Amino acid sequence: MYTQISRLLCIFILFGCGESSQKAATSERVELFPVVLQTDWYAQPEHAGFYKAQLDGIYEQYGLAVEIRPGANISNVPQMVATGRLEFAVGTTDNMFMAASRGAPLVALFPYFQHDPQCVMFHASNDIESLSDLDGRTVMIRPGLAYVQYLQKALKIEPKLVPLDYSLARFLGDPDFVQQCFMTSEPYYVAKQGIEAKVIRLSSSGFDPYRVVYTNKDLMNKHPSIVEAFMRASLIGWARYKASNGEDVHAHLQTLNPQQTTEYTAWTKDAISRYELIDGFAEQGEALGRFDRERLQEQLVQLESIELIDRQLNLDEVVAFDLQALLPLDDKLGY
Repeated sequence: MYTQISRLLCIFILFGCGESSQKAATSERVELFPVVLQTDWYAQPEHAGFYKAQLDGIYEQYGLAVEIRPGANISNVPQMVATGRLEFAVGTTDNMFMAASRGAPLVALFPYFQHDPQCVMFHASNDIESLSDLDGRTVMIRPGLAYVQYLQKALKIEPKLVPLDYSLARFLGDPDFVQQCFMTSEPYYVAKQGIEAKVIRLSSSGFDPYRVVYTNKDLMNKHPSIVEAFMRASLIGWARYKASNGEDVHAHLQTLNPQQTTEYTAWTKDAISRYELIDGFAEQGEALGRFDRERLQEQLVQLESIELIDRQLNLDEVVAFDLQALLPLDDKLGY
């Protein structure tokens, strides 16, 4: 580990000097600051920007040795981040806010997706046009999702819930069946079976979380330069992935998760672009890495209205708005 002085000196050199100085610092540096990023699923294109930053050596250029740790359905990640067993994790702002309201010392750093790709998927032959059409229909979805609570309590939409089992078997066999999915994933597999599917974003309900990276307040307070370095390097990775064809990252993902075929990863990247998940909607002032304070405040109000917040939160205590002042980045590494 670096001492605090050497860490700050290293980060100062990397952030304050030109490209030649960065290369010199990289070649002379012996020790990197080790951190772990915990994802919320197996290695996949929805996390590709982080892998791009790793593959291109951007994290190393910013003084970090980053381990990207994949995982699926790990329920205690917020607690692991809160207690310092993990430095960083990905998630959604609603889940992070709920954990923070229960005492977890967490802080949202930056969004890597402006909008959550969670949606409901249904056969194109159905007459579903909006989320209100789910009222009374059988829908396979995770009942504990804040989206579901919002549909039921705020919008008075009452689908017949079937717990999500992550299988497509019932959907493929029943043209009336509706299920939760990622718009960047399951529709591909359904199409491969010859079924045309449509999707509606769950965020169209008006409940619209970001997908974010978050950390614990202790790391944020004691080592802000490390947190800033991680944000900068990660966003450069995402900007590079968005601007590229993604083939290098996709090939790497296939070594980590053989289910990620070349055709599938290309399709998913196209879906990420088509749905404007990374940059969001420019006409609404959205951009990679940026939060909108009013939108976040509205999320808190919505969570309070459906009684998912245990105590009132101050946004400035749970969102690193000071990092937003660094955006957009003007960096020779590519963003």
